[in-house]
Amino acid sequence: MHQIWKCGHFEVGGSAILKQFYVNLAERRYPIMTGSGCLSQAGTLLSRTGFDTAPIVISNAKVWRLYGSVLEPSLKEIFGSVALVLIGDGERFKNHATLLKIYESMFRARADRRSWILAFGGGVVGDIAGFAAATFMRGIPYAMAPTTLLAQVDSSIGGKVAVNVKEGKNLIGAFHQPSAVLTDIEVLKTLPKRELASGLYEAVKSAAICSESLLGYLERKLPEILNCRPREMERVVVETAKIKAKVVTSDEKETGLRMMLNYGHTIGHALESATGYKRFKHGEAVAWGMIAALEYGRELGLLQPEESSRLIRLIHRVGPLPSLKGISFGSLWNSLVLDKKFRAGDIRMVLLRHLGNADIHTDIEPESLRQFLKGFLAG
Repeated sequence: MHQIWKCGHFEVGGSAILKQFYVNLAERRYPIMTGSGCLSQAGTLLSRTGFDTAPIVISNAKVWRLYGSVLEPSLKEIFGSVALVLIGDGERFKNHATLLKIYESMFRARADRRSWILAFGGGVVGDIAGFAAATFMRGIPYAMAPTTLLAQVDSSIGGKVAVNVKEGKNLIGAFHQPSAVLTDIEVLKTLPKRELASGLYEAVKSAAICSESLLGYLERKLPEILNCRPREMERVVVETAKIKAKVVTSDEKETGLRMMLNYGHTIGHALESATGYKRFKHGEAVAWGMIAALEYGRELGLLQPEESSRLIRLIHRVGPLPSLKGISFGSLWNSLVLDKKFRAGDIRMVLLRHLGNADIHTDIEPESLRQFLKGFLAG
């Protein structure tokens, strides 16, 4: 049996105090390091995990403009000159054209099987950089330095890497675990409010399926969290990341328990695809997916109305959600049936039994869900 190590604390460079724990897998483990200001010590911290050559940094122009001057000196101090690949900002750039650009840039930088990638950005950067690492020269190491709340609490952990195709999101992908995750809380202060809220919806999701105590903390401390108070934000990031790490440790390849993390994602991914990835941030789509799952679960008699209402209230407190107006049922359903969570024609949905307690349902009646979604979109 593999367990998560207890969260440790240590000081780096006389300033940044880090909390560290590990994702322990069957054959290897990797650290998740979290703290305020740790980005300026990235070179030292990453060298301690075993990297000894200069990385190829994959980022986007916005992130690099804000924090490249913090990250780059620390990398140069330890590794020497680094290669930089900047990609487009947004889900629509997580495609094969961007992937080809990354490959070509790596060849120009004379990358080989001894090279490694540092993904420096949000979920899009992490997903496509990780996929590039998984496939370049049949696989090279990579590390994550996530810069959005969504990436810090979710997508940087667990090794699910992918690109999108016109048929749907993340349909071309792999499992390729990072060698380290370095999370700096300070970078969250420059996030737009909408981007911050998008990440918080993912934290709400993790609390809803695994931790009523975290859910209560989010309810009590939401104003401080939305204002990026370091103490409160660090607790949310660490606790949510530990939930993800614990699940990944138990089920690395998503054959069972890890499917729980898809709460809100079945319908959420379909909403993103049906709107061309232009209307919703990922967390916003997941928020609507959670609301749909709550209402559908309530119809099935799976959740007490007061519990459902409590979670919906918290979701709406996090921030305003884009409207569902104008989304056709046909486009939503077509996107839904292409989702990976449809297995051999069976619909799999994660539904709550109680707050902090979820089940994977494989017996969803298609016609029942069709009728529900028609009403859900109609408001």
